[in-house]
Amino acid sequence: MRVARPLAKSLTLSLALSCAAQAQVVLRVDGHPITLEEAEAVNPQAADQPQVRQQVVEQLAQQQLLADALKSVPPQAQARIEAGQKNLRRQALAQLSAEAFLQAHPISQEAIRQAYEKHIADLPTRQYWLRWIVVKTPEEAKRVLDALRGGKQTFTALALHHSIGQNAELGGALGWQSEQAMSAEVLGVVRKLQPGQVAGPIALGENLAIIQLVAERTPPKPDFEQLKPQIEQQLRQAALQAHVQELAKNAKIDNLAPPAQAAPAKKMESSHAQ
Repeated sequence: MRVARPLAKSLTLSLALSCAAQAQVVLRVDGHPITLEEAEAVNPQAADQPQVRQQVVEQLAQQQLLADALKSVPPQAQARIEAGQKNLRRQALAQLSAEAFLQAHPISQEAIRQAYEKHIADLPTRQYWLRWIVVKTPEEAKRVLDALRGGKQTFTALALHHSIGQNAELGGALGWQSEQAMSAEVLGVVRKLQPGQVAGPIALGENLAIIQLVAERTPPKPDFEQLKPQIEQQLRQAALQAHVQELAKNAKIDNLAPPAQAAPAKKMESSHAQ
């Protein structure tokens, strides 16, 4: 919600920043200053993006107006306000501490490269584009196979009319499947197929599957620069989490909260024949 223009009588805009002042006031609301530092605390992009800064400042102005409208704080709300202030201070200090830790312990290019190489090594080496038709009985599986081998109907049409499996409405298409995603039995069958060939029936629990290999490939591997930001962020989070765990290990933490009460067990009602 943006600040309405009629409120200009209450707002004295001071968008010309004073570099000499330690706190750069960007707006005053009935004499209450709102500084650039406060706007940046809400959204760091306010520092160098005027549109973002204006939006954040207007948000802070609305909050100040609402705060001023509350002439007195109800006694029952005072504890909540104090708890909120403590939480905000704790959150801000924790953020500063995390930033300081990460700045003092930057993630090296070597660590990013090692994580990238491990990620690439864990990628599937082979993928198969598959379709399937899932049926309940051996008799139905035989009818589907006979229709396929006799060229009476296409795989897509048979999947639409007979399959009870996933994506039957799409002709049984499963898309690219990695070797890791397939059971050993299915993978053993698929590896023996050439594109276009059909095999089955293969037991899938209580059902049977007829599988067609459409294509196979070595999956493309993302390059280092493409994954670098994501990997670096993951390593930063892991380093920070390890730092917090180390702090917790060396801290004295007293858990004074009462233990959670287990839900009472429901009594079994017995019924006796009369």
